[in-house]
Amino acid sequence: MSSEKTLEEELAETVREAVRRAQPSASLDPEGFTAPDPVRRAEEHLTPSVPDGASLFAVKKALVRIFRFLWREQAAFNVLALEAFRRQRQEWEGRLASLRETVERELAISQRRAAVQDARFLLLERPATPRAAPEAGGPVGSAQTEIPPAVYSLFEERFRGAPAKIAEDQRFYLRFLQGAPGPILDAGCGRGEFLRLLGAEGIEAVGVESNPLSVRLCRDSGLSVEEADALDFLSARPDASLGGVVAFQVVEHWPAARTFSFLAEARRALRPGGVLIAETVNSDSLSALRAFFLDPTHVRPVPPAALAFLAEAAGFSDVAVEYRAPLPPSDRLIEGSENDAKLNRLLFAPQDYAVVARVPASEEPSGHRRIGSSDDRSL
Repeated sequence: MSSEKTLEEELAETVREAVRRAQPSASLDPEGFTAPDPVRRAEEHLTPSVPDGASLFAVKKALVRIFRFLWREQAAFNVLALEAFRRQRQEWEGRLASLRETVERELAISQRRAAVQDARFLLLERPATPRAAPEAGGPVGSAQTEIPPAVYSLFEERFRGAPAKIAEDQRFYLRFLQGAPGPILDAGCGRGEFLRLLGAEGIEAVGVESNPLSVRLCRDSGLSVEEADALDFLSARPDASLGGVVAFQVVEHWPAARTFSFLAEARRALRPGGVLIAETVNSDSLSALRAFFLDPTHVRPVPPAALAFLAEAAGFSDVAVEYRAPLPPSDRLIEGSENDAKLNRLLFAPQDYAVVARVPASEEPSGHRRIGSSDDRSL
């Protein structure tokens, strides 16, 4: 056999070299190049051939050999063009995915605003009814009962923050609920950001929400949400039927007695080893109080030490305070002295905190439950 390379072999080497330059990460098999399907199909049609028995076979074969440089460069061009098209298609697919995500986000916002608008029209069409006077000595309701649900939904839309940002912040709490001994109750679930996070982790959960607009939107997106008062719903749950109870930005809407009742009912409804998470505005940070008083439905700020104490008094153990939402360095004082650090802790401490507490895995003997505060926890 002649040692001279055939035309087919030369063209095959040219194709391999062209693809190697266009796709440096491509693997070369010792037996030959492992190319993407489009390149492989192109390689099969790159070499002109003269059928055996064709007229003037020898002349045509010689012409093919003489002019082989023409299609050798064409082969390289074809391969490079295919690679360029593949990369362009990947870029288009990435842009399309980003555009689809943006459209879905804007559609969700539009649906919420449309629901709010529908509720406002229903509110205008509803005949006015005289408001019953509260009973003497009766409990004072939260301010949210005085504001129409549609108006409060508009307030949340403007000031609460984007659902994606809320979900990203709440992702921190998933670690405490992994392996929870039962389903999770999201009290005051709002737009359902945390319910979606739990669902993505395969954790069974149900939400309860008093705002009918939020309930409707959550249900439309496939979430399990009940329309009810959070405390009433929790009180109706059987003993030891839940693995976790979470309440994000809820307790600041209640008087202290109602908050304690909620914690006590959560303690009763949680199974041994169950987890309570209650997040609220950090009243120990003066800058955070601006956000507290911005919401017209807030009743009173709850200091971290007070909420931790109430959780312990309700029977929880392992009570800890997790400080969240720290301010960026640009919004804090440059600490050049100990006094600067003290001012930062007073003025610009984290904006939120959460009490994370557990039901003892086995009940402690009566009188041995630890009651204390978290005053010694640093900001």
